[in-house]
Amino acid sequence: FARWAIQQANIVVYSYHYLLDPKIAEVVSKELARNSVVVFDEAHNIDNTCIDSMSVKITRKLVDRCVESVGMLEKEIEKLKEENSTKLQGEYQKLVEGLRVAQERRETEQVL
Repeated sequence: FARWAIQQANIVVYSYHYLLDPKIAEVVSKELARNSVVVFDEAHNIDNTCIDSMSVKITRKLVDRCVESVGMLEKEIEKLKEENSTKLQGEYQKLVEGLRVAQERRETEQVL
């Protein structure tokens, strides 16, 4: 109902968090018309809200999990490189063998 009401209203009063915090605004404020006029109450707190909404908290646990994930990715990449190298070597051998057979046929045909 709230989204419908926002579209119908001439004036909408709500916390500036709903407009400035990207995580909240994407859900709540997307129904607001582009030509809407917005008046912020308690605007002296806007700068802190903007800083908080665009900040990222990095903990030691998060860094450790990222390092672990990178390690897993490195292992997977090495595994794929080995598999692809083996496949490529096999394809190369098939190509060389096919060229050798084709050359032998050409030489045989020339003799006949």
